[in-house]
Amino acid sequence: MIGVILFVGFDSLINSALFFTNISKGKTIQDTSSSEDDFYGSIFLDTPIIATNSATIVVSGRVSSFDTVAYFLNNVKTDVTKLDGETNFNEKIDNLKVGENSLYAVGQTKNGKNSKKSEVFTVIYKRDAPVLEIETPHDGDTVKKQDLQIVGKTDNNTTVHLNNSPVVVDLQGEFVTSIRLKEGSNTLEFSAVDIAGNSTNSSITVTYERDE
Repeated sequence: MIGVILFVGFDSLINSALFFTNISKGKTIQDTSSSEDDFYGSIFLDTPIIATNSATIVVSGRVSSFDTVAYFLNNVKTDVTKLDGETNFNEKIDNLKVGENSLYAVGQTKNGKNSKKSEVFTVIYKRDAPVLEIETPHDGDTVKKQDLQIVGKTDNNTTVHLNNSPVVVDLQGEFVTSIRLKEGSNTLEFSAVDIAGNSTNSSITVTYERDE
């Protein structure tokens, strides 16, 4: 009786061991497949421009061991390039939305067994010219001081020049600067250029009259 119990118990132990061994093998196969996918091939996107004033952007890069490259704009597939043995690629991507856009590419083999996603980039599409307001002085003002303070504002991430000299702009787009006037009429020419290349120009005339 004891021998039968021992035999049945030993047989159960063997079956249990085989069961867990098969599970372990299956897990190892899955892990190996995942690991192979992680290490198979490579895809790199050239860093695109940070901002643009066009709804179209050209994407370029290079791959190894992949046959096609799919492009994704805001997580939607837009185009696919067949490489035909080439390692470099470029594609024109249309229909950027105003504001921030996410952009990435995915390399894939013909059989679809291996794929890899590139780094995700953010591109800003800005189509409107920046605001440029000169709060003081006003066009046509006559002043008695030779050193004139100028106060104005524009969009953030915008550079401002006064008579071709750069003006410091804070994070809110506000700026304060000064200029030394010559006696008589002075033309002050302002330009503002945002990160997308949009520009706004403005000019005012101020007359300096010395106190007698």
